[in-house]
Amino acid sequence: MKRLIVQVGVGAFVCVGAHAQPAYPDHPIRMVVGFAAGGSTDMVARIVANKVGMLLGQPIVVENRAGAGGSIATDAVAKSKADGYTLLFGTSSHAINASLYKTLPYDSGAVVPVSIVAAVPMVLSVNPSVKASTAKELVDDIRKNPGKYSYGSAGKGSALHMAVELLKYQEHLDVVHAPYRGASQAIQSVMSGDLQFITDAVSTSAPMIKAGRLKALAVTTGTRSSVLPNVPTMKEAGFPGYETSIWNMVMVPRGTPAPAIEKLSVALQQAVKDPEVRERMEKIGVEPVVDSSPDKAARFVQAETRRWAEVIKAGNIQAD
Repeated sequence: MKRLIVQVGVGAFVCVGAHAQPAYPDHPIRMVVGFAAGGSTDMVARIVANKVGMLLGQPIVVENRAGAGGSIATDAVAKSKADGYTLLFGTSSHAINASLYKTLPYDSGAVVPVSIVAAVPMVLSVNPSVKASTAKELVDDIRKNPGKYSYGSAGKGSALHMAVELLKYQEHLDVVHAPYRGASQAIQSVMSGDLQFITDAVSTSAPMIKAGRLKALAVTTGTRSSVLPNVPTMKEAGFPGYETSIWNMVMVPRGTPAPAIEKLSVALQQAVKDPEVRERMEKIGVEPVVDSSPDKAARFVQAETRRWAEVIKAGNIQAD
């Protein structure tokens, strides 16, 4: 009888303990960004973190862990406690890295999507001395002069690099890649005439385009950019199968409780619908993405991973 009483008592204690668990979130959240402070990814992360923190009633502290195309940050989040208090602000590099690197310190499912929050359009630009005035003319000139056109990027496997590799793959082009440590150096080389063209984020190229130091041919997204409304899309320019962007997505460690993921997803979608958040994003050339969900985000990442794997294999691209 004593034994039975003890068992009931323990059961009652466990039950009370379960009901007494604090509601999520009850303390600050950490958001890890895989790129340097001050860049476009970091700026979007901070805009989103500030608003989502307000909606959840807890601050979200942004931590920059740059390097290896965002994989250092991904690894840090993958190995964090799966409790909803460590987030990854991932980009399209997450899908690229899966095939770019022979080995990664984490497995492909170590982090899971919560919500897509933004897409950064890129713009195909040339040095003003290049004769081509449309994307179609540029591609035709490249075909006539194989190996004589060169382009810059922010490094092997970067979104800037892969945007051109996608065009190269689809149109069977022979161009020379000049990787730099950052987009600003690559842009300078195009403006100086050392390189002929670049595909870069609208947010960083727009000032040089408006100043006449670069000539914009087309934007890479399915719709025109609000920052460069007169520049056609690649589809409008005659490339119906071409579309890409630098997407931003919040992810969490595998095993994070479903209620926490759902609460984060709802808050993220509320944040990107906020007029002030949308205005701040659009000012820096970023397009908010609404109507996302964990399932939609997961399917999107899977499709992106397959697509970049195909491009990387065709181009025989490997990280140094």
